[in-house]
Amino acid sequence: MPRQTWVTLLVWQPADPLNPLDVSRAWPRVLQVVRDGEAGPPGVILRPDEPLWQAAARVTAALGLRAPARPAPLLAVDQRPSGHGDDVEQMVLVLDGGTLPTETLPPCGGCGRCHLVWTPLEEAEQSALVHALRARVRGGQPPTLWCGEPVVGG
Repeated sequence: MPRQTWVTLLVWQPADPLNPLDVSRAWPRVLQVVRDGEAGPPGVILRPDEPLWQAAARVTAALGLRAPARPAPLLAVDQRPSGHGDDVEQMVLVLDGGTLPTETLPPCGGCGRCHLVWTPLEEAEQSALVHALRARVRGGQPPTLWCGEPVVGG
């Protein structure tokens, strides 16, 4: 059965840039990439023997952003089993990509158009992002997830 390990970055925009961990007014928005009409967190497949920080640097370089601190803290681990047929078993490692207090996003790749969007956290399709951001804001151990849901005792 084929397996993939994804390294995704949680890049977020706090409701109050002067106090980024304050979520009393509103939860932050998260940066997502639009591909084929679908929005998802920026990420890459981890290459064999590649350090996580290097994979995170590849993500930020592709987006035209500044690389996160090395090593970028791990915020969540989400394992997704394969379904039926040719599906791939996946593990998603969500790393802290830091905050971007600005609305302006750089153009992606060579086309000059922006494929990046700010998404309200409650509208993010991947629940791993929600759990990762909670871990970042509240501190504590990174949650272990199974198909986006916390593993009891994990």
